[in-house]
Amino acid sequence: MLIAAVSEMAVLRALQLAGNRIIGARGRSVRGPVKSVEPWSMHVHLRVEEQQLDVFLKDAWQIPIAAGFPDELLDALDLHTRTLLTAGVEFYRDDLRRTLSRLPQQPPLPWESVDS
Repeated sequence: MLIAAVSEMAVLRALQLAGNRIIGARGRSVRGPVKSVEPWSMHVHLRVEEQQLDVFLKDAWQIPIAAGFPDELLDALDLHTRTLLTAGVEFYRDDLRRTLSRLPQQPPLPWESVDS
């Protein structure tokens, strides 16, 4: 399922960007203890508050937007990512696939829409 693969890459990139910003916002004192943590998992170890989400996810969806992801897919991916960040839950493919399966219909990706 191509939509799941590209969605996974988009969410992991957003989590990675947020993770780098989380560690940057906390300063040097926390860098040592989380040195071995991958940026896309930082939220599991360092709490993220809801009011921080917009800052941590700023421009996180620019590549999918530029690639032409449909708005309904972007909204679902953003909500999924925000939920992971605030809940401190690790990313799992199966969870993302469940999120995607809840969309009313599977939105076509730009490169799948071939005009006749």
